[in-house]
Amino acid sequence: MGIKVKEPTPGQIEELRQKFNTKYAATPPAVPFHAVDIDRIRNDHVWLKRFLEMHDLDMEISMAKLWETCIWRQSYGANDLDEKQLNQEYLKEGSIFVHSKDLDGKPLLIFRVKLHSKSKNLDELIRIVVYWVERVQREQHMVQLTIFFDMSGTGLATMDLDFVKRIVETFKMYYPNTLNYILVYELAWVLNAAFKVIKTLLPPRAVEILKMTSKKDINQYISKENCLASWGGTDNYEFSFITETKRNKPQVAAANAGANDEQQQQFAQSQSMDKKVHFANTDTMVLKESNIDDNMHTPSDDEQLAMLQPVPAEFVNFNSQKEATLKLVSTAKTPVSYKIQTTSPDKFRVRPRCGVLEPQEVTEINIWLKQEHTLSEENKDKFLVMGMAIPHKSSKDCNAADIAELWRNKPTSCPDIEQHRLVCRFHGAGIKSCGGTTSEDGGNSFVNKVDDGTNAATLKLQAQMTSRTLKLQYVIVALLVLLFALLSVLIYQQSCHEFGGLTGSAPKRSALNCQARK
Repeated sequence: MGIKVKEPTPGQIEELRQKFNTKYAATPPAVPFHAVDIDRIRNDHVWLKRFLEMHDLDMEISMAKLWETCIWRQSYGANDLDEKQLNQEYLKEGSIFVHSKDLDGKPLLIFRVKLHSKSKNLDELIRIVVYWVERVQREQHMVQLTIFFDMSGTGLATMDLDFVKRIVETFKMYYPNTLNYILVYELAWVLNAAFKVIKTLLPPRAVEILKMTSKKDINQYISKENCLASWGGTDNYEFSFITETKRNKPQVAAANAGANDEQQQQFAQSQSMDKKVHFANTDTMVLKESNIDDNMHTPSDDEQLAMLQPVPAEFVNFNSQKEATLKLVSTAKTPVSYKIQTTSPDKFRVRPRCGVLEPQEVTEINIWLKQEHTLSEENKDKFLVMGMAIPHKSSKDCNAADIAELWRNKPTSCPDIEQHRLVCRFHGAGIKSCGGTTSEDGGNSFVNKVDDGTNAATLKLQAQMTSRTLKLQYVIVALLVLLFALLSVLIYQQSCHEFGGLTGSAPKRSALNCQARK
């Protein structure tokens, strides 16, 4: 079935491809996009078609979403994700896996919700979801999928709205028009309200693919031979993880075949620079914590020479997904080059790590704490943001090689280099509020990017479910009291009847009046 969409023409698909190629050549990303994604865009039409379909053939929105998705895929490592990078316990327990197909021949991405626990790490679970989607689309070229929520045996203890919300948002943001159906199987009545929040997350047209089903009507979507035995079908499959057999991946050079020699050279230089998470003028490239002390130059408010202003000014605030955003504002009157280094290069991924800002220009730095790491105690994880004026009238007059050479010839302690040191922490430590107020310990405003409307809907739904549960408990208690009262009356009547039989009289009056016969 899938979402009903407008069909893009070959000309519109080619237009989107040309827009991407033009932007990639004119303003390439700090880190080149993955070779697989470049190949999809330049030599295939399915991916481009899905972006156009999802956004009503709007060329500008489709282009923006395509670019954002490529950035996410490169930073997340979607193309290179394999089972070795996943939580093995979650992967092999069989709570998330792909098996069988629906009536349209689309693979089923199955979630056995009764095996879920709210104590599990959501980031690791979403990583498994992304792995299965990427694996299936490698094995069956860009195939659509059907999500199957197996709710049989599921109660309030295992129903995790946050997990469901993350699944839906991942598909909505990064996998356009990839779903054929969203099937919810054997949902308990007490959880009916829970899936109302899913409809608020889906695009309006996608609501039509959300279907509630049971053993009675599941064959409208999945044939009996493709249904598991637990769904009333004839498939006796038991999950057992099988390692993927991968084909050879295309090389970056092949993916960039459409670019001219000069662009390829720039891309290679950018790649070479990107490999260095930190930098110095010696062979040792690690920023030692001993180097981050009070002697480092951090411009004060009354200094006249400040070139860069990080926002926040003193902290790198990580959210619950281990992500952080740092803004750099150029306050200089000439172009400024910036470079970022850290005390823990193995823990973090930074995009972009260096660049050039025009006067008054603002750029965003995205920082990810790798899944297998956590922040050190006592604020030992730190970043150093360095700024330096460049001998060019405009950032257009210099390229990646110029910037690399400029930093290579400058010692870290050079008085011309402006330095800002920031401490890593999880957002919320010492913060007065999430809405962007100043922290108690001196941190600047932090923009909260959580969807407030979705959170409000989730809280409202949780309150409704709690209220319904309490009402259900009251009804059960009332029924028990009534049952006890009826049972007491019956026992009393029986005892009076037996008493009358022993005295040889046949009571003609109600058993309730048997005390009068004494």
